[in-house]
Amino acid sequence: MIKKITLIPSRIGCPSIPGAMMGVLKSMSGVHGVDIHYDERSLDVTLDDEKISAEDIIKKVGEEMGLALKVKTEGAKEGENPANTCPL
Repeated sequence: MIKKITLIPSRIGCPSIPGAMMGVLKSMSGVHGVDIHYDERSLDVTLDDEKISAEDIIKKVGEEMGLALKVKTEGAKEGENPANTCPL
């Protein structure tokens, strides 16, 4: 089934990270779309959950980019899903 999840990366502040992350995600079978929200420090991923899971995506991005991701939970309050800016 096609669904959309919101992921919070451990850092997305560096200018090159969003584009590189989008490339990794779009290369994955089962990922149908990626929308990066730079200001919110998050990204929406449209996926076919019969082909790929959020856990698969998190693992792949971790392996390829050294970034940790977590799924944003519904109803999370401000600051409960923090994303650090790039230290560079």
